[in-house]
Amino acid sequence: MKINAKRLWQREQQIGHIGDDPKGGVSRFAWTPAYRQAVELLTSWMEEAGMTVRMDPVGNLFGRYEGKNKHLAPVLTGSHLDTVPSGGCFDGLAGIMASLEAVMSMHERGEIPERPIEIVAFINEEASQFLGGCFGSKAMAGQLPLDYTQTCRHRYTNQTLHDAMLEFGMGLDPDNLQGSILRKEDYYLFLELHIEQGRYLLQNGYPMAVVTSIAGIKQFYITINGVSCHAGGMAMADRHDAMAAAAAIACEVERLACNSGSQTRGTVGYISSDPGEQNIVAQKCVVSVDFREHQDDIWKRLYTDLLDFTESECKRRGLTYSVFTTIDARPAHCAPTLIDVIDQCAEEAGVEHTQMVSFPSHDAQQLAKLFPIGMIFLRSLSDGRSHCPDEYTSQEDLAAGTEVLYRTIWKAANEDIL
Repeated sequence: MKINAKRLWQREQQIGHIGDDPKGGVSRFAWTPAYRQAVELLTSWMEEAGMTVRMDPVGNLFGRYEGKNKHLAPVLTGSHLDTVPSGGCFDGLAGIMASLEAVMSMHERGEIPERPIEIVAFINEEASQFLGGCFGSKAMAGQLPLDYTQTCRHRYTNQTLHDAMLEFGMGLDPDNLQGSILRKEDYYLFLELHIEQGRYLLQNGYPMAVVTSIAGIKQFYITINGVSCHAGGMAMADRHDAMAAAAAIACEVERLACNSGSQTRGTVGYISSDPGEQNIVAQKCVVSVDFREHQDDIWKRLYTDLLDFTESECKRRGLTYSVFTTIDARPAHCAPTLIDVIDQCAEEAGVEHTQMVSFPSHDAQQLAKLFPIGMIFLRSLSDGRSHCPDEYTSQEDLAAGTEVLYRTIWKAANEDIL
């Protein structure tokens, strides 16, 4: 093994517990003192690994390990540094520490790649306080409106993101989102190692998987308008019941997902009802819908089929409806050549592995708009749980995945693999 597994684990645990929450787990939110402490420690380790460190205007941290040909587009690798409330030590952080250990191992042996290598620690991927996931990578991909820092507010304190970034310091410039935007020629490719956050690898006995695609996400709200009336007085045939339509739509979401011919996830997280009384027919319902699917044609069809059903259901019941979309993220597909290279590196390292689709979103999904992407998943133990204090990936699995990442980065930085 070319990486230092003991150092990797010690550093993962050290930085992973910055932001320990008295209620349990870790709460390390973007633009907070705990987050700054983690940034400062990570910066010192990057510099120890021979890297030049910079921070972009929104808070994404970069470390650059120079190559023999500094004019070539670098290989970019990394993940996010923030956590959910009472989260674990591995979500996001494992990808940063694996990338750092790969470069640290190269530096110790005096290995200089042909291409430069850069590590990125994305900010506010979880968006636990300032909502809107994958903030740092969206900024890099030019996916944010230029007034975003003025309009985005802390979910509890109502502070603007603009003011929070100024309080954080470290040279952030909330009026310069353009300064974070990358061009397609800025990087050769992007690699992200991440924990699986599910049970597939655990159930099938693999420590690692090569990700083939990241599922597209459609999140939207269907608002149904009917007429309130007395639950006893109004005959069934004379009603315009918003809740009856909402219930039918919820069942249709499940049916569409189960019968898509793929691994589709379809979820209705809640239905709100107005007036929400036991003896009153609902005059208004809001249905939250979340579809996740990795095949482009099915991803599109799920949405249109559900709206066709909604149209029919509302027409039949004398209702009106409207749709408000919050996330419309297309599926992102990993580069076939990168999938092959990761497979090859895993075989060379003697790491058992498989291939799988990611249904959670990741920063790689945003960068896929700019660069070829590749992803490595590591097994989640503790029954596959994540986003909780029980989140756990073993030292052995973390080391194995880091070894594969090291070999993949080195190959990408020294060969024309695309």
